[in-house]
Amino acid sequence: MSSVADMFRQAADLIENDPRRKGNCLYLGSPGRVVVAGDIHGNRGNLQRICRYAHPADAEPPTLILQEVIHGPIDEQGCDRSVEAMLLGAQAKIDRPEKVFYLLGNHAIAQITRCEITKHGYGVCQAFLDGVRHLFGPEAADVYPAVMRFCRSLPMAARFDNGMLVSHSLPSPNRVHLGDPGILDRPYEDEDLRRGGPAYEWTWGRDQTPEQLDELAAALGVDFFLLGHRHVQDGSLNIPRRALAINSDGAGGVIFEFDSGESVTLADAPKHLRQIATL
Repeated sequence: MSSVADMFRQAADLIENDPRRKGNCLYLGSPGRVVVAGDIHGNRGNLQRICRYAHPADAEPPTLILQEVIHGPIDEQGCDRSVEAMLLGAQAKIDRPEKVFYLLGNHAIAQITRCEITKHGYGVCQAFLDGVRHLFGPEAADVYPAVMRFCRSLPMAARFDNGMLVSHSLPSPNRVHLGDPGILDRPYEDEDLRRGGPAYEWTWGRDQTPEQLDELAAALGVDFFLLGHRHVQDGSLNIPRRALAINSDGAGGVIFEFDSGESVTLADAPKHLRQIATL
């Protein structure tokens, strides 16, 4: 049995059995300082910087939330090696289970369901599988199912007492009727992960409007949404009036740092952004 597969299974067990999890939402209360990363997409350098920043040896570590580490650049063999970055994330969860959390994104759903995403002429799901086979050889038969178990274990959102909800995305305005918020309160079914299912719609959605965000905020009792799922060169995108999307995979990538005991608004969001390159 592969030790790598064991690590992914151990991390999945910790995620599934977290006492702060109800259905597909983490209720994290007011843990103090919080660091949130946007999409990482296999960027091990950025992920290492984030982990070092969030877990200094000489200070109390903040709560760290990661998302969308899977699916990165394709190497000259046509392989995606982002499983190596995922392993860093799994190890961080094992090392600090009370401090490290990991949310479900649309690329993880695509890999689970093998609903192929084409980027730069490559199918990223096949390239990821090829990468696991290339890196682990015969052990890939054990590693790959363990990675998929890890992906399936991930919750969709994290809530804090200051009114913030962190999730990969929110339903698109023209598909909001498919994104039943009740998915946050119950376990996944297979159909939830396919197009038209609520988990799919929550992780793939774009172009949210102020009116939609106001309605969803009122329904959920939320003041501010912190999202990923946007590739923006400067690392962040305002979504008026109560949401911000961040990106962590490129040279301009950022993290979002806040005190969970204080309210956050779109107007003061810039003071919470940190450039990963400077960490």
